[in-house]
Amino acid sequence: MAGLHRCGRWIALAAAYAGCALGVYRNALTGALVSDDVGYLLSSWVRTPDLAGFVAILDPNGVPAHDTGNYAPVHLLGHVLALRVFGDALVAHHALNVVLHALCSTALVALWVRFGIGFAGAVFLGAVFLLHPANVEAVAWITQLKSLLGLSLACVALLLEPRRPALAAAAFAAALLAKFQAVFALPVAILALALEPPARGAHRRRAAWLGVWVLVLAAVALPQLTAFQGVGGSNQTIPEAGLARILFTLALVGRYAVMAATSWGVSAFHQPDAPTGFGDGWVLLGTGVIVLAAIRFVAVLRRRDAEAVFWVWAAAALFPVAQFLPFVYPMADRYLYFVLPGLLGALGLALRAPLARWSADPQRRLAVAAPALALLAAFAVRSDARAIVWRSDLALARDSAARYPEGLPAQRMRAQEAAARSDVEGTVAALRAARIRGFDRFDVLEREPRFQAMREDPRFRAVVAEVAGAWIEAASRRGRYTPAQVLLFGKAHKARGEWDLALAWLARAGQAPGEIGQRAQAEAADTRALREREAGPRAVGNRW
Repeated sequence: MAGLHRCGRWIALAAAYAGCALGVYRNALTGALVSDDVGYLLSSWVRTPDLAGFVAILDPNGVPAHDTGNYAPVHLLGHVLALRVFGDALVAHHALNVVLHALCSTALVALWVRFGIGFAGAVFLGAVFLLHPANVEAVAWITQLKSLLGLSLACVALLLEPRRPALAAAAFAAALLAKFQAVFALPVAILALALEPPARGAHRRRAAWLGVWVLVLAAVALPQLTAFQGVGGSNQTIPEAGLARILFTLALVGRYAVMAATSWGVSAFHQPDAPTGFGDGWVLLGTGVIVLAAIRFVAVLRRRDAEAVFWVWAAAALFPVAQFLPFVYPMADRYLYFVLPGLLGALGLALRAPLARWSADPQRRLAVAAPALALLAAFAVRSDARAIVWRSDLALARDSAARYPEGLPAQRMRAQEAAARSDVEGTVAALRAARIRGFDRFDVLEREPRFQAMREDPRFRAVVAEVAGAWIEAASRRGRYTPAQVLLFGKAHKARGEWDLALAWLARAGQAPGEIGQRAQAEAADTRALREREAGPRAVGNRW
């Protein structure tokens, strides 16, 4: 009976969290496909799965891994299953994300209780996580099913690890294959085991299974790195390396710290400027946060306090997105989805003793409850407003442009607005500004309907060639290419009017089996036809 009562308590908590989250996210439930949603949910390997599509999803060098820039088959299979169950009812896909978020919040409560936070305090922290405005991106964006699955499965792995280490290892593998940021669970599990009193036999068995976690990580890391490097280039406002890169990372830590503590600064498609030196305010703040967190970590580790586990959680979750491997959008609200539980757990354990003393006094208990409820209400209102942003691409672009008026999304929006006015010069100027910010998606410019009327204008073609050149420059640093990347090289040289290079790359890609080879052969035929037209009398003096 006691076990049934405990189970009922967790079911009730999950139901309460889900009801609350559905209310807060109601404005996002009827939203359209936005941004990456189109590439994921409308792809052939997700919408019409067959044996070949299933194999492609599992293939580290397959089209899905290349096109998404991630090796995350569990994420893609999650969309396959959701489409089979819900079809094109987007409200159901949104609701699935919200319910998973509630379940994840419940799993975090269970973890915090296991590590020594009282149930009431853990429920409050779970509500903070549930309602935090920085999590809106991960919940309201259908594609971020990857984040919800990654963190949920990582929590399941940590909950299972003490008693079901084999199942825990499988859950950890699934978490990594949903989103690689779930790697944080490995150092968390290792430190948690190290802090526990030795138990004869059990420790050795659990340590052996954690060795399996290490092997799983090694097996997943290489294809993930290959896929990650297979698309685009880094944001050109991110320093290449050295001290400048360190300063940029310190500034990111400062920005994330403010977002985590207050939700101030949340935005769609962040694009912060690189700091100019150690005197930059964000660098100073980030440095201070790291120093204070390190001091606190050492202090609690020395007394073998479980709080140390959650400082490791926060640091390990932040590390994969700290721009040691740079990418176009160096900062995002969704990256905090994995970091926040560590910060909240550390805070809960740090305050457990004083809060327990205050809770013993009814008057002081009210003094604690009032601001706690006010915080939850403020977060709920702000998250409700943020959920509206994720209803359309236009709302996202406007939100990003308001926060970063010179950023890449703002420049792309200016280019589209200029194109609507048939203003070629304005379009070209905005696209060049976007290129400086790291935009290298020349293929987007070639298929974007807004640019159709000016596609043959030499000025527009010149900027497409510049963007394609930026992609070639970034991609050439990698040295080894998948067939899909070889195909993209051919298309990039084609966009620049470099016909011989384009045909050479396309011929190489055309030897690949399956869809890539077919795409390359069709592209090569189109390139030869285009070269013949460009060589005609009317093309003289109108080169790319």
